[in-house]
Amino acid sequence: MGMSQFQLELLKKLPREPQKPVTMSDLANALRGHWGKASTIESMRKKIKNNLNSIAKIYPNSLDIQKQKENLNENQKEHYYRLKADAPMMLMPMSQEQMMAFGLLSKFGTDLLPKQAHRALSPFFEAAQQTAVDAVIASKDGVHVSEDEGRKWLAKIAVVPAVLPFCPPEVDESIKQTVQSALLHEEMLRIRYLHAANQKEEECVVSPLALVQQGVRTYLVAKKQGQKNADRFLLARIRTAVAVTGYLEKPDGWDLKKFLAKGIGHSVFPADTYGKLEKVELKIDAQSQWIKETPLTPGQKHHDAADGSYVLTVDMPITEELVRWLLSMAFHVQVLKPDYLVARLQSDLAKSAAMYK
Repeated sequence: MGMSQFQLELLKKLPREPQKPVTMSDLANALRGHWGKASTIESMRKKIKNNLNSIAKIYPNSLDIQKQKENLNENQKEHYYRLKADAPMMLMPMSQEQMMAFGLLSKFGTDLLPKQAHRALSPFFEAAQQTAVDAVIASKDGVHVSEDEGRKWLAKIAVVPAVLPFCPPEVDESIKQTVQSALLHEEMLRIRYLHAANQKEEECVVSPLALVQQGVRTYLVAKKQGQKNADRFLLARIRTAVAVTGYLEKPDGWDLKKFLAKGIGHSVFPADTYGKLEKVELKIDAQSQWIKETPLTPGQKHHDAADGSYVLTVDMPITEELVRWLLSMAFHVQVLKPDYLVARLQSDLAKSAAMYK
């Protein structure tokens, strides 16, 4: 059973739990201008009531209706209305593209969200699953199928990490919510932060600039009060976080893309080395042809040797993430240029070899 255009417009005016509900009068005033100014508020109220009853029949248990304890407006009965948090996404049918987007988001893409935000999205995730069910049923030309068949599609999709699948460090949900809110409303935060190297806690005021996820680790990028540049704080090491009054501070010429180009690993090289484009030359053995198929940058070049190995030339920024990847490749990749990167790899690999003597 479909819905009329008026019912669709009515649904758009209804807030969804946990937002505050609205009254019948609120809805009548909001819709009156769109559906004929000549109609009275009372006639619009009756129209809204009838249509809400129809919607409730189409989607049972989707509306949260609360009676007022006291009758206002000259004994006129007034109620509060909103959609329940678990109501399905009702405004329009989900397309296949939307079904796939919400389905995949529900499976892989909500780590940055606090639990409250995840709950707010749950009706969309459920709608995606139901759309998948409907698609399977439609494809069977009316033949009865189990709903489980439609719900199997997400089980056929997986993402595996490029490195070992580490477990994410535990993050306090209230701190995650506070940080997200401060980032959204551009509020300053007073945080107590644990430094891993010395296990000492520091209290400081910071201006949140971004949230960045690297693998299973999530970082708050923020400018500490009194410092010139932005820094990154592992969310799991923030012990307390409270919003405080003050004006948000940004580093001069702040740009998240430029910040991330320097990497977010612990610095070993001088600070001005990171993010600087370098012509990197790598000799790669014959067993690692896959690097040609998954380029380090779009413009990389290579020339082959007779033994099947090849030299790769690529312009890319120097980061600690690059160093870690080179170390992980062991004898499969040899750095030829630049010299300071060669020296770093020689030193780190010598230390590693010494551990196994």
